[in-house]
Amino acid sequence: MIKIGIIGADKPDAGELLRLLLNHPEVEVETLYAPTLSGRQISSCHHGFIGERIMNFTDRLDLSKLDVIFIMDDSEIGRSVIEKALDMEQLRVIDLSPGRFDDWSTMEMEYGLSEINRKPLVRGARMSIVPTPVASLALIALYPLATNLLLPSEISLTVVAPENLAKGIDPKKVSDEIARQLKQAQNSFGGKINMKIVSEGRGRSMRVIASMTCPVAIAEIDRIYDSIYDDHSFAYTSLSKVGGEEVEGTQKCVVSFCKPGADLIEIEAVGDCHLRGGAGDALHAMNLLFALHEKVGLNLKPSRFGDIGEASSRQASWFA
Repeated sequence: MIKIGIIGADKPDAGELLRLLLNHPEVEVETLYAPTLSGRQISSCHHGFIGERIMNFTDRLDLSKLDVIFIMDDSEIGRSVIEKALDMEQLRVIDLSPGRFDDWSTMEMEYGLSEINRKPLVRGARMSIVPTPVASLALIALYPLATNLLLPSEISLTVVAPENLAKGIDPKKVSDEIARQLKQAQNSFGGKINMKIVSEGRGRSMRVIASMTCPVAIAEIDRIYDSIYDDHSFAYTSLSKVGGEEVEGTQKCVVSFCKPGADLIEIEAVGDCHLRGGAGDALHAMNLLFALHEKVGLNLKPSRFGDIGEASSRQASWFA
């Protein structure tokens, strides 16, 4: 069994990660490091565990007993663990800390988005940095165009996110994160990303809509995306828009596209913003670091489905 530790186990994203880990058949959660709550049950903080398995927070951290540690906060202990892990061959580190992209030197870690970086993650990587939610969806939406050298010098991104997440998005930092990865796939990409944040509702889903020039026909775009993602477990394309309720609670990212003009294209990616760029991508990266099938612990179903009438209406408006 893979022994798991979490630094910052009292953080909201840690609760989401624990929900996945406690049903993962190959892991055992060993250490929930949260000094201010030491000795208290996890249900005292993560109320979704009331009546479930009893585990306690701790103020002790023994890295020699762990195979992988997830970093969920910006505490000094997390930074020191990354440094120590360089000399601990048995330990894997997955960084989800809020400030993980403040210092670009952290990019010595492998970027933990399987859809664009699966090979390095499965070929001996020991540390992974999890993408932010916006970057996770935006890169899945844009990466196939980048690998085919089809990105123009300038891209417009509209991010439609729940209110509680939208207010915390830093457009400059996220744009830099996205551009850095796209430039690795297409050196000629100019790196200019114009980002607009739209706050909408309180659900779990996020939509990222990319608008840009692209003269390629829609049938060829569809072929390009299928050729890139046909062997991936969580990225899918759709000829009609998908509602957020159909991806909430899952690791799926669904990409749809349309041509509003002969030389224009709009690409939309929708996904669960607590899993994509969060707990789901972190667990996905862990599976790859340990050579497990990428769907282990992530074969999740949406909590609800869109109404058929609503779906038809969305589809009609999309192709109007």
